[in-house]
Amino acid sequence: MNSVRTLLIVLLVLVSTHAQAQSGDKPADKILSPYFFVDGKAGVESFPLKSTDVTVNITGVIADVTIVQVYLNQGTEPIHARYVFPGSTRAAVHAMRIRVGDQAVVARIQERQKAAQEFAEAKAAGKNAALLEQQRPNVFSMAVANIMPGDRVEVQLTYSELLVPEEGT
Repeated sequence: MNSVRTLLIVLLVLVSTHAQAQSGDKPADKILSPYFFVDGKAGVESFPLKSTDVTVNITGVIADVTIVQVYLNQGTEPIHARYVFPGSTRAAVHAMRIRVGDQAVVARIQERQKAAQEFAEAKAAGKNAALLEQQRPNVFSMAVANIMPGDRVEVQLTYSELLVPEEGT
């Protein structure tokens, strides 16, 4: 295997206001934590969460949130996994960075088909690759390919959220 691996990450941002208006879904009362779902035969025990760090800055009715999570491939085979970030319908993701081993890449916005094609090509070539897509107005999902044994994966997700007062607070 080539000692120099390329990490490709593509951030795909969709306009969610139209989707929200079409779906008529009510926002969930509880927001779940981000997590990795491991594809195939490898289990989550071989790709455990090692740490989570959350920084929140509140200015008026806006919360700027940065979540940093670290995972480690403790298995003996490359892993393909999906990072799922269930957020609020009042949140807007505006930055994403992933570090696999010593390679770090900041997400960039692309058209959906082009992003999916680049991800598929990188995955097939055995490169580390990631593709973040908005599945619904409040759920983002990032596929990460070819996480090698021993790789440390750090995901940094930054978003802003409108805080809605409840009961006058």
